[in-house]
Amino acid sequence: MKPKRWSVPRGTELPEADLGALRDVLPAPEPTLVRPSDGSRILPVSETRLDGRESEYLAECVTSNWVSSAGPFVRRFEEAFAEAAGCRNGVACSSGTAALHLALAALGIGPGDEVIVPAFTMIATPNAVRYTGATPVLADAEAETWNIDPQAVGARITPRTKGIVAVHTYGHPVDADSLRRIADENGLFLLEDAAEAHGAVWRGRRVGSLGDAATFSFYGNKIVTTGEGGMVTTNDEAIAQTARRLRDHAFSPNRHFWHTFVGFNYRMTNLQAAVGLAQTERMEELVEARRRVSRWYRDRIADVPGLTLPRERPGARSVFWMFGLVVEDRFGISRDALRAHLAGAGIETRSFFIPIHLQPVYFGSHRGESYPVAEDLCRRGLYLPTSPWLTEAEVDRVAAAIRSARAV
Repeated sequence: MKPKRWSVPRGTELPEADLGALRDVLPAPEPTLVRPSDGSRILPVSETRLDGRESEYLAECVTSNWVSSAGPFVRRFEEAFAEAAGCRNGVACSSGTAALHLALAALGIGPGDEVIVPAFTMIATPNAVRYTGATPVLADAEAETWNIDPQAVGARITPRTKGIVAVHTYGHPVDADSLRRIADENGLFLLEDAAEAHGAVWRGRRVGSLGDAATFSFYGNKIVTTGEGGMVTTNDEAIAQTARRLRDHAFSPNRHFWHTFVGFNYRMTNLQAAVGLAQTERMEELVEARRRVSRWYRDRIADVPGLTLPRERPGARSVFWMFGLVVEDRFGISRDALRAHLAGAGIETRSFFIPIHLQPVYFGSHRGESYPVAEDLCRRGLYLPTSPWLTEAEVDRVAAAIRSARAV
């Protein structure tokens, strides 16, 4: 028997010498949540709210026997969500990551190309660039909004750069005007990663309509959810048409089983779309629930020394997908110590993103690069429960636990 030419991958681990140098930046292991002794419920960082017409629409799918991607709710959801995003076209797909990959493929990105992405983001953003064979190039964040810094973007453009992916971090819209100007001056596309920003607005324009195309996630913790799912929105008919074709194995429109592209199976089911339509019908209500929670937090902890709360720039409507905090040294205890204290009170939190250049799978290709704002946010940032079900009394409970942690 010949030796095997294949093997199961083992993943990428950092050597101890590299890992040791990052310990003061990386978050500690997740703290253990403890149920309060008074019987209060554990407060998760997010909860799905499905109290609209979701059950009604799902029942319609079952009774009509339309459960696949050919069902009518897919098109209805696409049309409703595109309108909510201020766009003519919506292309529903299987996840937010699939939407990113689909959009990049529809934009013609491939091997040899470079795409600028935030250093401070969830790993799906650069991964989608890698799926196309292109190279993600990183740019640092703004300290004020935690979004990609337009000045940093301009410094990263090379002759191989084809576009910019701008993430609306934690629900605050990016400075789309500055990024659009940079893109136009250099012949680049601008793609919005709006996974966390359903319903956000920049200077009167809806997130999802600010670039050449945008992508959304409908994962269970997002403002509008289908459990899993995604959407590409665009006003460009050619991008929409190509994305629709690529989504479905790139079947030829006039001859079945005839393919002129290497396509994907990124379709959304009628069942998922039924839930998404019901959610989209009340998106403003779901957005306002998060904005209300953010106001409650601000009223209760804005005066706590040593905490930096999320800002909302003039001209922006943030949807506060998650209510983030940066824990300064003068707070008295570290971010990880605060997380442990809150977990002991039955309050779940999440640390901020670990920057892309510090991730084991990207560390080698970005060795020696430094993104100070992204690293500082990773070291000191966390977000609090931001559920649409959260009550004012439960926000009081979180605020009291934060204040008691400072007193420890």
